[in-house]
Amino acid sequence: MDPIHTNGVLHTSIVGYAGTDRREENNTLRDGLRCHPVLVDVSLPDQLGAVDQESCSAAPAVIRKLDLSPPPALITGQQDVAFVPVTRAQWKSVLRDADLPRLQRETDETVAEILRLRTASGRIVGKELPELLRRLCASVVTVGTVAEEVSRFSPSRTSAAERRLATDLANANRDEVRTLFACLEQGWSEFAWSEVRRHALAAQATGRTLEAAAKVDHASLPDEDVYQRTLGMPAEQLRPGSGVASRARLLAAWAQAPSALDRRLRRSMRHLVDDSLPLTVKLLHHLAALALSDRPLVAHRAAFLARDLVTSHLKAEPELTCSVIARHVDREPEMLSSHRGQVAYRDAYNREEHQEEKARAAMDLHRAVLEGDVKRTAAVVMELLGRAVPHGAALSTVRDRLTAEDGEPLCKFLASTIRTEWRNANAHEDFRWDPVNSTLLLGGQPTDLDQVMDAANRARAICHGFEHGVALAYAQNAALITWGVEDPNYVSRDLSVLQAAGEARYPVLDIRRHGSLVRLDVPDISVETLSAACRALLRAALADPSVERWELRQTSLGRAPLCVDRRGTHAGLQVAAPLWELADPIPFAVLPLLANAMTNAGEPAETASSTVLCLAAAHVVGERDRLSPALAQGDSAAKDELISTTKLISDGATAAAQLLEGPARRKLLAFAEVLAGHCHRLRSARAFELVHEFVPADRVLLRHAPARLPWVTALDESGG
Repeated sequence: MDPIHTNGVLHTSIVGYAGTDRREENNTLRDGLRCHPVLVDVSLPDQLGAVDQESCSAAPAVIRKLDLSPPPALITGQQDVAFVPVTRAQWKSVLRDADLPRLQRETDETVAEILRLRTASGRIVGKELPELLRRLCASVVTVGTVAEEVSRFSPSRTSAAERRLATDLANANRDEVRTLFACLEQGWSEFAWSEVRRHALAAQATGRTLEAAAKVDHASLPDEDVYQRTLGMPAEQLRPGSGVASRARLLAAWAQAPSALDRRLRRSMRHLVDDSLPLTVKLLHHLAALALSDRPLVAHRAAFLARDLVTSHLKAEPELTCSVIARHVDREPEMLSSHRGQVAYRDAYNREEHQEEKARAAMDLHRAVLEGDVKRTAAVVMELLGRAVPHGAALSTVRDRLTAEDGEPLCKFLASTIRTEWRNANAHEDFRWDPVNSTLLLGGQPTDLDQVMDAANRARAICHGFEHGVALAYAQNAALITWGVEDPNYVSRDLSVLQAAGEARYPVLDIRRHGSLVRLDVPDISVETLSAACRALLRAALADPSVERWELRQTSLGRAPLCVDRRGTHAGLQVAAPLWELADPIPFAVLPLLANAMTNAGEPAETASSTVLCLAAAHVVGERDRLSPALAQGDSAAKDELISTTKLISDGATAAAQLLEGPARRKLLAFAEVLAGHCHRLRSARAFELVHEFVPADRVLLRHAPARLPWVTALDESGG
């Protein structure tokens, strides 16, 4: 369905963390603090000063009545729990998205509110302290949970001290609250208060260090290969091309070392995937996309929450849940269109030199993400919860519906992506770039352009993480899935084509569909890769029989596309049909494909026939020469192999002949008959006699070599 990386990694859906967006709550708290100037900067006094005696006795009583326990003393934070490899740039985004310094300030603000009660009456303490203590405990849980999330990630080229920052802050935060409980129980003891302040100052200092560490100095970041770091695969295998076609490139690379990638993904995703779960092609693609996310913390968090949400509903109402997800999948065409638009907007943002054009591209991206990804994801989540989002609802309505679901953290997570004031300014063209003050104005309000881009990218990562989570839930609960009558849309068929190409170990850079024509953008074709291209075409034709014409468009300008129509694929598949399970059919099935492709390239029938004759003869001669040592020793297995191979070459040449007309067809048929006749006659011969047989193939090769391949340059043909 949706993209996940900068260029977008398309993935299909069928395919923890309890943090919340507390911005509104914090605003309310800060409004309340305005009448207490000493508390606004959440600084804590060295000494308590005067303490009301009634307050001293009331606070311990409240704690006992609430039966609240102080948090445990220590978070271990051992570095061996870091199992998700990330680049330095990904790590920076983890620290920014964790936003632990802000969470620490919330704790300090609550402590400051509690501090205000030291001079209050026992009645006020009894009324206000319970809620403040509950908020304080929730704050500690949130900080600890987020710190645990951060501790999963293992950044490259990062000091151990920086890796420990999140854990250090969580420990200081926990100690601050523990000592506050002790201070209250001891009736605001001066010594106990000094311990509260000591831990608070330690947490604040760590928070400042975290804020500094999260800042991105792009010039200082190392130039890292994110594919190598996260997947153990070099970028040249995966990066070129669009994210839409990444499935083919991933599978082609995975086929070279499947066990290594399996082990790596299982280790780095062990918080999401059970060891017993088979890594299907679909799941492999989702996990790889998740590993490559440029916002890994929010993407992993969304995947975790979505997995658990969908799993719980699959167990409770499997048919209803499958129906909701099926309707979501039906919208794949809209998702693909939105994806391509988002990629175009981001490319425009990166390409434009002037800030005014950059601002418009950023606003376009923000609009597309919120109106597309966020709305669609919110609708699915709300449907799973038995709620509804009216079709065409405004973003403010969507946000209100999400925010109303207090008990569902995924709803609050999605709601945190919606800034309605930005979207309204965007919708009404009430924005512009102010060149004098070098700022973006949204509804007349100065706004940081980078913040808009950051918000759009964060929202995309959350929605993509949701898709990964749905795929995980489906994979882990396969027995509960109810599949309806399949009516695959063109996006599903495109994905099947890409999977077929990848399984044939052939990378695809992009895929486009024009009616019954499917065009695949591919790396330049060479003599060495021509067979792989034909294998991918045959596999793709099996995956989508509705295609009338296939076109492989090469990367370099001026190179002719390789075009095969239904006649060519049908002939090739007839030759290949009995062989898929036994052997590679390509040496034989490629002959009719090439005859058809040369005709479509405008080559004369005589040239097409000459090329097929050359390739057929070359294969017979090559096999004979390869097996000659064994044949000379009287190896009957080698004899049988040569005869069987030659007969298949004869079948391929016959199929190719049917696609040509006139003398060209007759030449191919005659050669095929000669090969078939030799195969029949030599079955009773002794093995060593075959060393000098199939002389007609030698003569044909001599006459028709070299083969003309209009899709391969002369340099490629010469092996240069």
